[in-house]
Amino acid sequence: RYRCCVRGKEAHSSLTPQSVNAIEMAARVVGRVRDMADTFEREEPRYDGFDVPFSTASVGQFHGGIADNVVPRDAAFHYEFRDLPTADARAMQAQVVAYARSLEPAMRKVAPEAGFSFETICEVPSFLGSAQDPVTQLALRLAGEQRTTQVAFGTEAGLFKNAGIPTVVCGPGSIVQAHQPDEYVSLEQLARCQSFLRGLSEVRELS
Repeated sequence: RYRCCVRGKEAHSSLTPQSVNAIEMAARVVGRVRDMADTFEREEPRYDGFDVPFSTASVGQFHGGIADNVVPRDAAFHYEFRDLPTADARAMQAQVVAYARSLEPAMRKVAPEAGFSFETICEVPSFLGSAQDPVTQLALRLAGEQRTTQVAFGTEAGLFKNAGIPTVVCGPGSIVQAHQPDEYVSLEQLARCQSFLRGLSEVRELS
């Protein structure tokens, strides 16, 4: 997940040739992120088992401007990549930065201080578990399930796995309801979670 900040040059909207519109320049980079997302969906090899079987990119926040008749000096937006295990989010980010840098010479002809800056908000490695792992078999048994699936949303699972800790993603609720105005977890799911945790408390070792 990344933040891009754009510095332009403000001016009254009647003097646009003397300005650098930060929102418009930011929008060009937002468009590039959207183009990358389309390319992932169209061209990236499918990874069977994931509910979304290709990498994704999206912009989640955008801020800029102070008035309708003022060319904005500043703009900022947040965006993210959700990369499958076969992809590389840092390489994706490098493409975005390279495109932004290609826009800076024209911006700086008008305002030498204009340009882009980038910040990494967080990086979470993708996670690929195995149905044969003992920890997965344990989770299946405790949950009363027969099969596994791969999920596209981010968790800390990749961090734990990279640290050598046996890891599986499981829990009550559905990502379909997550981050919505009426987000909820059903009572039936909570009861199953309670049963799962009770069983987990009795486990002494993985086998």
